[in-house]
Amino acid sequence: MQAANADLLAARAALFPSLTLTASGGLQNPALNAAVISLSGAGPTLNLGASLTQSIFDHGRLRAVRAEAQAKDEELVVAYRAAILSALVDVENALSALDHLQQAKALQEENVSQSERAFEGASLRYKAGSGDFLTVLEAQRTLYAARDQYSQYRFARFQAFIALFKALGGGWQAPKTATKESR
Repeated sequence: MQAANADLLAARAALFPSLTLTASGGLQNPALNAAVISLSGAGPTLNLGASLTQSIFDHGRLRAVRAEAQAKDEELVVAYRAAILSALVDVENALSALDHLQQAKALQEENVSQSERAFEGASLRYKAGSGDFLTVLEAQRTLYAARDQYSQYRFARFQAFIALFKALGGGWQAPKTATKESR
């Protein structure tokens, strides 16, 4: 954005007249001057010059260059705003996912707890002889499904934390793998 702003300032400056000041000075040696040029001369020399130029008939080229620089500057500002809005949306999505998952945490833990109690009860009834093995297997299947669902919940929560960290600019980098040269 700073480069585009500098281009815009340069395009605006091109619309104004250009003023050039020059100066030069020195000493003239008569022996050297006589060797190079047949005229003799000695003493200090001083040259001053100034020029003022302004383009009169450029068929709107300078204004078009300025308009182009302004348009590029505005385009970059809009792209910067879009990037900021996108980052804010990413943060909002990650925070809402974390909030939703936090609300589901108690339900997930309660589901695992109830499934464990049901499995223990079915196992005790089977060992006491008042229940069948199919009920134990069904309770065990339900317990494994609840544990699997809880592990998926924890994985989703970790993903939401990572998404929030990345959205906040956490400097996410993939771990470097060991190569033969680094060993």
